Amino acid sequence: MLLCQTLVGQVSPREQKPDTRPVAEWKARIPDIQKIMKESKEGTCYGAPIPTIVDAFGLSTDRLSVALVDYCSAGAYVDSLIPMLLDHGRPVQATMRGADRKNLQYEFVSGASAMHSRFVNLVAEENAIYDGFTDNDNQGQMSLCGIKAYVWNSQSRTFDLNMPLSKSATAEYCRRLRAQR
Repeated sequence: MLLCQTLVGQVSPREQKPDTRPVAEWKARIPDIQKIMKESKEGTCYGAPIPTIVDAFGLSTDRLSVALVDYCSAGAYVDSLIPMLLDHGRPVQATMRGADRKNLQYEFVSGASAMHSRFVNLVAEENAIYDGFTDNDNQGQMSLCGIKAYVWNSQSRTFDLNMPLSKSATAEYCRRLRAQR
């Protein structure tokens, strides 16, 4: 299954994927994204750098075009990312919904320390955003891992938490991590 290869080979915001057509299209929209960020609460990031497109899927001519935007470094190893999508050709912050279908004020965190790691990946095959984590114990062994999978809902135009996909993605991701150790 492609999803585990994507997750185990995750890309940190500082290690951007090579430019694909979707990433190149989104990079051309950085001035618009900067303006949006300045007008939103995310614009309050102290010393915010120019937003960076970490990953993207879908072209502006497709039904769904999504990008992960790195807009704030929250420390030496942590970056804040928000998902954006095109709405009538204009970038807008994506809306996330929890299991209760209520809107979430959501930003993703990506980075790692000796004991914790967080990552976010776009999974185009699932029209999904995966929010994952790994925690290690004092000996550096993995103690917890998991993924929350948010899947595109074209009717509500939101990314909704999908518990069955979250469970299967978690099982596969954690199994792969254990096999690597």
